[in-house]
Amino acid sequence: MSDMVQVKLVGGPMDGGTLPVDREAVEDPEPGFDFVPEDGSGAPDDCSRVLYTAEPGGDPAVWHWRSWVP
Repeated sequence: MSDMVQVKLVGGPMDGGTLPVDREAVEDPEPGFDFVPEDGSGAPDDCSRVLYTAEPGGDPAVWHWRSWVP
């Protein structure tokens, strides 16, 4: 079994994309994390990272856009 899984990204600057993440990130009770996107265009000057998380009770491999973060 692979230690990496693909999550689907919904909304925000990476809408429709996928991201390979460690299996532990999907199995966490609150799946998701912040990261630097491939294309940071549109990012506010003081924020370079994006936050994507799974919906509570939803599919842990589908992460939704939350916000830009510093």
